Amino acid sequence: MAPKLTDYALIGNSRAAALVSNRGAIDWCCLPEFDSPSIFASILDQKRGGYFAIQPVSEFRSTQNYLTDTNVVETRFTCGTGEARLLDCFVALTEEAKTKTLFPDHEILRVIEGIAGEINFRMEYVPRTYYGKNAAELRDFGKLGIRVYFKENIYTLLSTLEEGKLLVADSRRAAFAEFTVKAGEKVIFSLSYSNQSPAILPELKETALNRLDHTRAYWEEWIGRCQYKGLYEEWVKRSALTLKLLTHAPSGAIIAAPTTSLPEKPGGERNWDYRYCWLRDASFTTRVLVKLGYEEEAQAYMDWILHATQLTRPELQVVYSVFGHARLKEEELTWLQGYENSKPVRVGNGAHQQFQLDVYGEVLDAVFAYAPLVKSFGNDTKRFLLGLGEIICRQWDQPDNGIWEERSANTHHTHSKVMAWVGLDRLIKLAEVYHWKRAPLQKFQDVAAKIYREVEQHGFNPELGSYTREFNGTDLDACLLVLPLVEYCDPASPRMMSTTRLIKEKLSKNNLVYRYKNIDDGLSGSEGAFGICNFWLAESLAKSGALAEAVEVFEATLKLASPAGLLSEEMSPETGELLGNYPQGFTHIGLINAAFTINEAYLNEEKRK
Repeated sequence: MAPKLTDYALIGNSRAAALVSNRGAIDWCCLPEFDSPSIFASILDQKRGGYFAIQPVSEFRSTQNYLTDTNVVETRFTCGTGEARLLDCFVALTEEAKTKTLFPDHEILRVIEGIAGEINFRMEYVPRTYYGKNAAELRDFGKLGIRVYFKENIYTLLSTLEEGKLLVADSRRAAFAEFTVKAGEKVIFSLSYSNQSPAILPELKETALNRLDHTRAYWEEWIGRCQYKGLYEEWVKRSALTLKLLTHAPSGAIIAAPTTSLPEKPGGERNWDYRYCWLRDASFTTRVLVKLGYEEEAQAYMDWILHATQLTRPELQVVYSVFGHARLKEEELTWLQGYENSKPVRVGNGAHQQFQLDVYGEVLDAVFAYAPLVKSFGNDTKRFLLGLGEIICRQWDQPDNGIWEERSANTHHTHSKVMAWVGLDRLIKLAEVYHWKRAPLQKFQDVAAKIYREVEQHGFNPELGSYTREFNGTDLDACLLVLPLVEYCDPASPRMMSTTRLIKEKLSKNNLVYRYKNIDDGLSGSEGAFGICNFWLAESLAKSGALAEAVEVFEATLKLASPAGLLSEEMSPETGELLGNYPQGFTHIGLINAAFTINEAYLNEEKRK
């Protein structure tokens, strides 16, 4: 039986990431980049995927958490003979520390430490190249480690075990070791990656624990700069640390999730590759980074947006790679069984071919949120932003795929029109603040006013008492909860209040919100409730004065998080099971924004008492 998503924690170094189970197995890892082919993928196929496991030989109980204020994972094992813990991390060093020594491109450290009594452990190292398609050939170089070569990639396994303990077996397809750890003893394993020969090998016996200490200090220093103080502070900090793991440090991009094809419903076809960067996330992501005080990350993210979009200018597309690649060919990995038999397993994402009108508003709103950090914008950036306004003026009345990237026929999505209005509204404000003399303000104002009239006339159904998914429609959509969050309307206005109430009544179950129901989105089967929609509802309720309800919705979602504090894209209202790619950046962004809003509403209530 496959482990549940709540059994996993994420480790990473802002370039690559891995999922570690509470049974001591790394079941997903792609190197050297987030979207590189996996070396371990047993989460998608327990037989073919490959894994790296360290666990007691005898029956055991285990718990998992992060060391406080870090992205170092602690898994504690208890069995009849003793207790031990396993610390897992990607080594993360400051730029200063990197200048003092040679280091591999990536290193995963795994440190087993005895706490009480003694425990017999077994280590199994079964790498598989290209998403489990190829069995890797392991070469034993003695003290220089066990190596796997795949194209230009070199993976090296080292340990502090006595010589002869770490064995290559199974026709050079796997490595094994059995060893005993007593109280106070430590055994260290290191999996490093290099893309050059000879590979740079990390030293273990003298300096590995120092690298572990440096990694802990790196994360503690980073989260120590978080400026949020208030309700749910620990949840906000964990979400911020998760977003940092999803940040691609060399480019500034932030991926949606570090996984592919974890299903929105087990056994279904709604399985997507989320190891890319969606512009729809831009607005809320930038707000979070600015609010939390991470100006460097906000600047890097904005620089990535300006770089990535160069290949498609003057138009924007839905999704890009971390390096700004605009073509993400979607393919199926037919040899993989899929998580809980959920096929197909996909890599790449066909959404890059869609037309999504709202991304123009998302990007311009992101720039507006970032603007207080800069004194001026360069001429090239100004031309780019004004060009986005021109495209909105030309295309706002066209049907699109919508925020959820439906694979059915395009339609006139109300949310998309609202975000077109948002884009022009922010552009007008930017032009006024920065005195852009050549900006066609009158044109932008006229089109924005027309969009607003059209939304109010065709995007609101008086009989239903709600804004609707599409113009002149009768269906609800949880993305309409965004309207007051992007300042299109007052959250306490009659139209918005009734919309929020109807969405809560018709689209939620057990305080978990579906994106929509009974809609032909071009796919078969159903899905779970959508994580960020839960937080949008909590925000809308808090902004409208219904603080107690907001807290109830907010905390209903928190209860479903993994013991490590991570949330996925979706969750089952019936069972509480986490669904979809994990952890999901958009969900954690929603958590942070909702926490800010709830805390602000709480403080305002306290002032009124």
